[in-house]
Amino acid sequence: MIGYMPDEFMAALLAACVMACFFVGYAMDGVMGRTGFGVLGNMLILITGLFLGVFGADLLHMNIGQVEILVGSGLVGAFVSLMTLTLLKFAFLSVD
Repeated sequence: MIGYMPDEFMAALLAACVMACFFVGYAMDGVMGRTGFGVLGNMLILITGLFLGVFGADLLHMNIGQVEILVGSGLVGAFVSLMTLTLLKFAFLSVD
């Protein structure tokens, strides 16, 4: 399904995702402090998780033509990836 999206829609989706992930990454940097990955690190993790969530929904043959499923799977993927990597980093920092 993702391969059938028009190029303009994919470019607009990428631009919107990068902007949103920057602002959320900035907010998460303030919340997480030392456990976080910095603004750009959080942004890259959120972007990667977002697209992994969308591709995962596509692999599960969900109807990602509906905006609700597309946004929901992207948000779940983004925050699950950030939470997983933050918990791993916290576990490694507490080993000291």
